[in-house]
Amino acid sequence: MKSLKERVAYLRGLAEGMELDSSDPKNKLLLQMLELLSQMAHEITELHERMDDSEDIIEAIDSDLADIEEYVFEEDDEDLEDDHDHLHEFEIQCPSCDEVVVVDEEDLEDAADEEGELVCPHCHQVIFPDDEELEEEPQE
Repeated sequence: MKSLKERVAYLRGLAEGMELDSSDPKNKLLLQMLELLSQMAHEITELHERMDDSEDIIEAIDSDLADIEEYVFEEDDEDLEDDHDHLHEFEIQCPSCDEVVVVDEEDLEDAADEEGELVCPHCHQVIFPDDEELEEEPQE
């Protein structure tokens, strides 16, 4: 399909080939309509060009926004993972000094791997004695 400008130019060529007299009211109307069609075709062509430019800009913005979302949500995921690590903390009251000691799973695993005891950071007394010490204490 031909462009609007090409079609209007074709109509103008037909009108010029007919050698329309512009003093005749009917011909004057027809010539004015052809001029209006020409202006409309020009405006529509400009609008299409501006729309194409706008679409290119929108696509660039969309791509940049996708990059920003990926960066932001990746950080949020990392923060959630960090918070997830802190969810496995336990509060234990020391039987010697009654202070509350916060330990996580890693602290408990380290105590089990090393000495089998967990020591209070405030009074330095054993919070959980190892299993051997429990067996040696007399049962009442």
